[in-house]
Amino acid sequence: MKRFVLLVVLAFFVLESIAQVRPARRRHYQKFFESTLFVVKDRDPYSVYNEYMKTAMERHWTITPFEFITFDEFERRRNNEDASFMVFADIKQKNLDQVYEFINFVMGDRRRDFERMPDLASVPLAYRDANDLNYLYKMGAFVKFMQTYVQESANTPRMRLTRFLNVNDPALKTMELWLLEEEVAPEINTEEKIRQHYPYKVRFATREEIAEAIARDRADVALLHKIGPEDVTRTGRGKCWKFIVSAADGRVLYSSSHDVDRNTPDALLLSDIQEIAGR
Repeated sequence: MKRFVLLVVLAFFVLESIAQVRPARRRHYQKFFESTLFVVKDRDPYSVYNEYMKTAMERHWTITPFEFITFDEFERRRNNEDASFMVFADIKQKNLDQVYEFINFVMGDRRRDFERMPDLASVPLAYRDANDLNYLYKMGAFVKFMQTYVQESANTPRMRLTRFLNVNDPALKTMELWLLEEEVAPEINTEEKIRQHYPYKVRFATREEIAEAIARDRADVALLHKIGPEDVTRTGRGKCWKFIVSAADGRVLYSSSHDVDRNTPDALLLSDIQEIAGR
């Protein structure tokens, strides 16, 4: 896919860089709700991202008008401070070695400076060059997350992006946790194994089942969004980020991260399950 790279500090999930993010202020949210949201298509006309994003927006986005535009149109409009944008971008963190794929959800900035575009609720998707099939089926959840967060931020003074770090919401225990077998550590990769440590509802599902739960706004289902090095780094090492979100509204119910090495896989860990369970 033909994305552009932003060499900025923008990721809400990186604790070390939170202070350098330019979060949107109350006035930006006020402008947002009066704006048309421009969803920027990937520059590859055959990109499957465009199709998934179109379906997710049409099914789940309800709070503002929206319109799909090309990247060239975005270049012409991005200095409009009354316009909002979702841009599929590769983002390089100054404090991390790897480049990540993002949905960059921002307001325009008159100085045409990407680093100064007020961040409304950007979403990390994966390491660049990771298998996009590992996140595309969850696009509806990402759209819901952005919609939920931007509404809450508009009504909450001093909303901080750090609220998504080290989350452990007790509401998760009332929901059924749906996981993919390949995204959890070997010691918890079956329902029998995981139930030895997690006394709440859990099941191993397929991508298709998870996508259907998102489409149906299942309030009783939570799902894992894992961002890890997979096989895109030469060493197989890197940072693994884990977010468990509600299928109904994309709300973050649990988050954590760890360094991947020979002894710690790129996966949801037993320690994560024990933390959620309160053990």
